[in-house]
Amino acid sequence: MRTRILHERFLRHIWSRQFLQRSLRTIDGLEVRVLTPGVLNTGAGPDFRESLVKVGGVTYRGDIEIHRTLVDWVVHRHQDDPHYNNVVLHVVLEQPVVQIPATVESGRVVPLLVLEPFLSESIYKIWEKTILSERLRAHRDLACRYKNSLVETVLLNRWLQHLTLERLELKLRRFDERLRELTHIHLLAVCDHRDLSRGWRVQGDPDDIPPPYQHLTPQQLSRRDVWDQILYEGFLEGLGYSKNRSPFLRLARSMTLQKMKELGVHESEEMIQAVLFGASSLLPSLRTVKDKLSRKYVRQLKALWKERRMLYTSTVLHSAEWQFFPTRPGNFPTLRMSAASALAHMILAEDLFRKLMETLKLASGVNLAMRSVRHLLSISPHPFWRSHYSFTEPSPSPLHPLGAERRDELITNTVIPIALLYARIFKDRTMRQGALALCASLPTPSQNSITRLMTEQLIRGRIPVDNAATQQALLQLYRAYCSEGLCSECDVGAVVFGSDHNGE
Repeated sequence: MRTRILHERFLRHIWSRQFLQRSLRTIDGLEVRVLTPGVLNTGAGPDFRESLVKVGGVTYRGDIEIHRTLVDWVVHRHQDDPHYNNVVLHVVLEQPVVQIPATVESGRVVPLLVLEPFLSESIYKIWEKTILSERLRAHRDLACRYKNSLVETVLLNRWLQHLTLERLELKLRRFDERLRELTHIHLLAVCDHRDLSRGWRVQGDPDDIPPPYQHLTPQQLSRRDVWDQILYEGFLEGLGYSKNRSPFLRLARSMTLQKMKELGVHESEEMIQAVLFGASSLLPSLRTVKDKLSRKYVRQLKALWKERRMLYTSTVLHSAEWQFFPTRPGNFPTLRMSAASALAHMILAEDLFRKLMETLKLASGVNLAMRSVRHLLSISPHPFWRSHYSFTEPSPSPLHPLGAERRDELITNTVIPIALLYARIFKDRTMRQGALALCASLPTPSQNSITRLMTEQLIRGRIPVDNAATQQALLQLYRAYCSEGLCSECDVGAVVFGSDHNGE
């Protein structure tokens, strides 16, 4: 799970759409202005032709070559290939550990631009904004529908395996960015010894201030409260589904685990529930609550929230931010908030993060790990939420705020990416193997319109869609390639339409 998992095709997508800041600089400090990103090359040779870039005040017209890492230039032997003599800029994603000059066959050194410091947003947000729109653009046929039966099953299976890792990598990177942000904030707070009565002292040139999230050591990234917080944020966002993801995440970042400790509610699930409902503005007016049981429960939560409201100085969401309709009653944010309070209590009072990581690392077999992780995420909801969708809407049948399928989705979208991030930072191969094995073994959740379309028009029974990993791959394939019309960037499309391009 390194940069190599992010396909170069995705990097070419970033370059062609120019999801970059305006002030670009080469690794040597030369200013770069992209006048024309160029035309995507679907044949052999550099990735983009006829690009127009200004480097260090000099305007160049030529080719752009894009790689994940600097060493790929040498690995692909571009230095010996005259087809690359016209490359005017070498673009890579990550900062190289050791700088190796990229030379062309004629001997010229190609300027190097590292993308990551200059992305307009995080990789995850770029991917989400451009590709992950939950609205299916149209239930139209896949472009390759009537031709993809020609694709060998081995190739299709290999491509889907790669897409599973590609999707995991994007999720992992999002948690990584948040982990580093929170760690950086903590380090700034620890180092802040200014006299608060005198305000900030500004010295030196502001341009000399180092960029945020400079290199952080594994020791600095090992704070448990930070790991607990990103787990908590991942859980709450996952409970929001597509309709309420944003307010749930905002709530998690305002009513943090640390603030719960400061408010003195961290040892009581009922108090946690009160402050979450209070900070979310989902507690109704007593005038709108009719039945006796609901009024008693609302009054109790309001009293607990009132006791702590004056001590809470962070954001209180507006009730209008939450969507109840069109949403199934089982997905109402009130019902999901009760699950959120239970999970927050388990993180704070029951050491849930440590238990999850130890389970993935030490379980003797993937079946035992699956049962154990599911058990750890099993909650005992407050009795009120066994019979109510909201404070004013009872359920005719018994409810559970965190059913089996939603629990598995939290494992797929939060537990596994965080475990892989933990394994990467602390170089824990056992943890990595356990997390990937669990991902491959989780059963397939219910099909949605996208996976149904992909199964019917691409898979056609050739590969069993019987686990969450394969379904994640199908989602990634549709959203990142099919819906964007990037058939030439897809291994299936390359075979079907004869436009294979590997960037080598």
